[in-house]
Amino acid sequence: MTTATFTPHQFDRNADYEDALLALIASARHELRLFEKDYAETGLSSRAFAEALAHAFATHEPLTVTLLALEPDHIAAHCPRILALRETWSHRFTLLRVAQVPELWHAGFAIADDARYVKRHHFDWPRGEASDDARAIAGLNEVWGNLWQSAEAEASWQRLML
Repeated sequence: MTTATFTPHQFDRNADYEDALLALIASARHELRLFEKDYAETGLSSRAFAEALAHAFATHEPLTVTLLALEPDHIAAHCPRILALRETWSHRFTLLRVAQVPELWHAGFAIADDARYVKRHHFDWPRGEASDDARAIAGLNEVWGNLWQSAEAEASWQRLML
């Protein structure tokens, strides 16, 4: 498994967004928080994403991951590796559906250790940035707090063990 190094930069393609997220995952040591509309553009369903998360969990004992989504269908249908990781690392991996997005917020983002972030400028566009700007992180943390308040468990992500 190759790991990318997190470097601040602008991106404008989905592949670059996926690479920035993988680098952010590799850089996380204590906490990783992700929010997206449905994660279809993030590469969440890929083997590389699941392996990066598994490696991060195995390598960094205190790491916790929280993933919030507006629409659960893509994860339920296309991300079995992520759902399996959630079962394996359930004490450190939380998946929740956001019932209501804050007004005027239309972008996906991820924050690692309150020190680095990756953010798209809009759900419909791949254009965005990866950065370590503290002021931007403070703003994203405020949005995260609002999202967290309306987050709830999603039944379609639960596996039935018969």
